Amino acid sequence: MAMTPRLKTLALLGLCLSVTLAGCGRKGGLDDPGAAAPQAGAAVDPAVAAAPAEPAPKNDEPFFLDFLIR
Repeated sequence: MAMTPRLKTLALLGLCLSVTLAGCGRKGGLDDPGAAAPQAGAAVDPAVAAAPAEPAPKNDEPFFLDFLIR
């Protein structure tokens, strides 16, 4: 079977799609945007720095596409 240009294009498209989708999924915890590290040399208000941070509520609701990534 000869590799026609159409077959080559479809094979390349399939390879690109599979590599792109391989990067998706739940591989580990993500960093919380609110927990960014303070910048060096930045002025810190003592009242704000001493305030305890509330933990984010945990959302354990299943999503209808979870079976694809587990």
